[in-house]
Amino acid sequence: MSEHNKRQYQLMLDRLTAFEKGQIPLDTLVVDLEGLLNALEGVTIPWRQTFLHDWGKLEDERAYALFKNVKILDEETSQRIRPAVSNLKLLVLEKIDDLADRIRNSP
Repeated sequence: MSEHNKRQYQLMLDRLTAFEKGQIPLDTLVVDLEGLLNALEGVTIPWRQTFLHDWGKLEDERAYALFKNVKILDEETSQRIRPAVSNLKLLVLEKIDDLADRIRNSP
């Protein structure tokens, strides 16, 4: 994996964690993840589709919040997006962990 992709995955993880901690709003998370995904090089189509599936759930909630002019997510919305955020973190962590394993196991 290129250094460039390593940085993108780490930034994705950082943004997801910041969102979970309430440090960034959903709008920022959605925009940042989209940009980071588009910056990745040589991503497999199945991984990209899985990522976009969960990212799309966040985008839907973001669009609805913008339509309703909601600045702070209510508990119901937070509950709906929590699984998507968790899934995205797992996808990114698998890429990061896979890289770490290959580094440890290389001669």
